[in-house]
Amino acid sequence: MSPRVAVLAVLTASVFAAPMPAFARAVEAAPSLVAGGKGATFAGDGGSAAEAGLNRPLGAAVAADGTVYIADTRNHRVRAVGVDGVIRTVAGNDGQTASTGPVPAGAKGTDVSLGLPNTLAVGADGTLFIADSLASRVYALAADGTIEARVTAESLGSPIVTINSLAVTPSGTLYLADRENGRIVEVRPGDDARPLSTPASLPIGLAADAAGDVWITSATSQLSRLHDGKLATIVESAGSGWAADENRPTSAPFNATAVSAGKDGVYFVDNRQRTVRRLGTDGTVTTAVALTTDPFGARDPVGLATSVSAAGPLYLIDTVGSRVFSMPALLPEGNDTGGTERVPALLWIAGAAGVVLVMTLSVMARRRRV
Repeated sequence: MSPRVAVLAVLTASVFAAPMPAFARAVEAAPSLVAGGKGATFAGDGGSAAEAGLNRPLGAAVAADGTVYIADTRNHRVRAVGVDGVIRTVAGNDGQTASTGPVPAGAKGTDVSLGLPNTLAVGADGTLFIADSLASRVYALAADGTIEARVTAESLGSPIVTINSLAVTPSGTLYLADRENGRIVEVRPGDDARPLSTPASLPIGLAADAAGDVWITSATSQLSRLHDGKLATIVESAGSGWAADENRPTSAPFNATAVSAGKDGVYFVDNRQRTVRRLGTDGTVTTAVALTTDPFGARDPVGLATSVSAAGPLYLIDTVGSRVFSMPALLPEGNDTGGTERVPALLWIAGAAGVVLVMTLSVMARRRRV
């Protein structure tokens, strides 16, 4: 082999053995089972969450330390999955008749009977908020395991038939979705706080972002945002992005159902496309996860929770299958840092051009010798 051919072989091997360029997308990972492998039953406390039983979970929330809290609705409990993968009950005791009386000071979460725990939210201080729609009540579970009734039918002025969703802002303001009465109920911190209401069309999902804005999905699949007390509908903008329209058109371009706020944007389930989509803070709309038929079904409801960490996965609640899965979110183009290391696209192109140049020079040199 001539020196030129040897050099050409080395260059060719080095360039084409390099990772794919940055403009190519990574292959999306399959869903990873977090909890519920045993089926629709109650089982597994103190053991592996993936081998435990859940019964029609309706909601989940993720704490700053990575703990995943699950509203195990038909088991009348709230379960916690630690970073070690172990599951345990933190609230509820399988008493199917919801507690309605006063909660004694110092009571533990497992001392309270939960009738229909269906939605959760975690505050900045680690407090877990638990909605029990059967009692029209929201509990606050502290880090030490003690629990108190933060919102009751009496403090609201009247019962809420179903508290469809919860959200809590970084400042501690709690929001409740009251679909039947077409409103978002705002409960500010403090015992003397008077609940305020904001009209909203059939709200079913809530999320609060780092700026304190509240994102709302409705039964009509609209996605809205509550900002500084003003409600706006999220619409498509020029360039396939998103914008907030305070004129509140009734169109629903994103067909949003569940919603959750993450470090790098707002995520929602687009049930028409069967994907989880991301609204970036820069006004872009990207696909974060594809909801495959196995295990999520063709039209089955899917709940959503995001990690506190920007690098953390998305948590998907399969209510019909009584399971919770995690999936890494695909980053927007140009920000893909997961998986195999990638070289910048220009460097990869330059390397390929170098190979072509060497090959051309080699051919020209041979012709001159002939």
